[in-house]
Amino acid sequence: MIVPRQAETELAGILQPNERVIWAAHPDALSTFRTKVIIWWVGVPLCGAVFGLFMSGKVSSGILYPLTLVGFALMAAPFVMLFENALTTYAITNRRALIVRRPPSRPPLVSCGFDAMDDELEILETGSGAGHLYFASGWSTKNRDTDHTGKLAFRDVGKVQDVAKILDKARGAK
Repeated sequence: MIVPRQAETELAGILQPNERVIWAAHPDALSTFRTKVIIWWVGVPLCGAVFGLFMSGKVSSGILYPLTLVGFALMAAPFVMLFENALTTYAITNRRALIVRRPPSRPPLVSCGFDAMDDELEILETGSGAGHLYFASGWSTKNRDTDHTGKLAFRDVGKVQDVAKILDKARGAK
């Protein structure tokens, strides 16, 4: 969790007049790694298989190089996602929910007012109290913060149940 006063300083250019931060945090790194580690289950065996093919000497390097690049990309993907999470801040203000990313991440800002949110929040736990908090429907499925049905979420949030209570309380105060 980020101290609200520090979050207000970091988000000063985004916040509207008299808007204050109630809660802010970065995505939980352990939750992100736990949910993305399955990519390694493909990347590591692929690299092993490519190494075995290389050692056998029976396969052309024109096939081995692309396979090696794919294997290394799959092994690096969880770490790239962790880096992007370090650039992401989730915030709940007294008016809206914000997903803010520092460059080079895109989109730099996703904002959802309380009136555009669903009546019921949905929680998908990923383990150890962390999970995804879905709070708005009807968004474009091309947005990186939505699922395949168009539901907007704070992804890989630590203590997701507590964050849901904070968001419900903030929406109720509106």
